[in-house]
Amino acid sequence: MHQFGRTYRAFMAAFESYVGQPMPRWRIMLALHDHTGGGLAQKQLAERLQMDPGALTRQLKVLEQLGWIERTTDARDNRLTNVSLSDAGLSVVLECMPRRVAFLHATLDGLPDDQVQALSEALAVIETRIAEAPVQLGTPVAEPTEAR
Repeated sequence: MHQFGRTYRAFMAAFESYVGQPMPRWRIMLALHDHTGGGLAQKQLAERLQMDPGALTRQLKVLEQLGWIERTTDARDNRLTNVSLSDAGLSVVLECMPRRVAFLHATLDGLPDDQVQALSEALAVIETRIAEAPVQLGTPVAEPTEAR
């Protein structure tokens, strides 16, 4: 598991350095880019990215300050906030996309397809087990108590 953590941290740092965007920000921008039909409800975006709504809101505030996204109240349901890429945000995605493709290619280059598939399957199993762990382990650890 230590190797998994080291690999994850190395991947995230290298991705940001090479592509020019931190992974959480990039995932949001890519999801908005890939979504057809205009804006995406913030709730749907959180579900699609499997991201905590509070963490998503913090990222969206930064992206909005950068001028890369626009948030608007849904015309049919004013309880919903729709998010879409601005023209500036689309330019950033299009600028970063070739670097992302090159980074992923360089990262996986030389690995046989069967090893990439096996890694993907193993990570899917680990992700499932992480999600199931609280049920299997029973009672969660109590909240930390304040120091006296």
